[in-house]
Amino acid sequence: MFKKTCLALALVGAAAAAHAGPTLINEGFDDVASLAAKGWKIENHGSPAGAIEPWYQGNVSTGFTDLHGDPTAYVAAQYGAVAAGGILSSWLISPVFSTAENLEVSFWARGDGTPGYIDQLAYGLLDVSGAFTSFIPQAAITVVGEWTRYSFQLAGQGAGSSARFAIQYFGNGDEANVVGVDDVAINVPEPSTWALAGVSLLGLVAARRRRTQA
Repeated sequence: MFKKTCLALALVGAAAAAHAGPTLINEGFDDVASLAAKGWKIENHGSPAGAIEPWYQGNVSTGFTDLHGDPTAYVAAQYGAVAAGGILSSWLISPVFSTAENLEVSFWARGDGTPGYIDQLAYGLLDVSGAFTSFIPQAAITVVGEWTRYSFQLAGQGAGSSARFAIQYFGNGDEANVVGVDDVAINVPEPSTWALAGVSLLGLVAARRRRTQA
């Protein structure tokens, strides 16, 4: 049922957008230890599990600072969440938020840029229980060695509807290195921002139809 009702536009980009409505979630990860008290979940579904927490407070050993220059104010994940030969599945799950209105969900992510490693994130929505089996992915990305903003627009689902946002660090642990995530935000966008997103969607649909008819 959740998959049938959550309809989203995947609009990935690096440019920040203006917001007229309220901010539902604004997390800068200054204190990862406090996330659980604020309704966040951190889970490791990788196998076999390793010695490192699936998501943890950023630190100088990663080789980069947070988006604003602080050496630790971000949340990080790395290959050590699984043992050698393991498959990563480290989940960072937001508190429950209302999906009654149109929303923009955004976050910043980066890797350390070491050649030879592939660090991958998938992001999207979960139901209110936070069960990873309910995951509706919006996109999967390979993060690079600089902070980059990713976002998508979520169509309002009507009164009483709600969901969670999730980021999964996934892939072969032996081929992965480390990622950072910062400034997760869920906002009600200004009407002009949403209208532009709708025009973009119609353009994509029209282009697909032209290719089909050719």
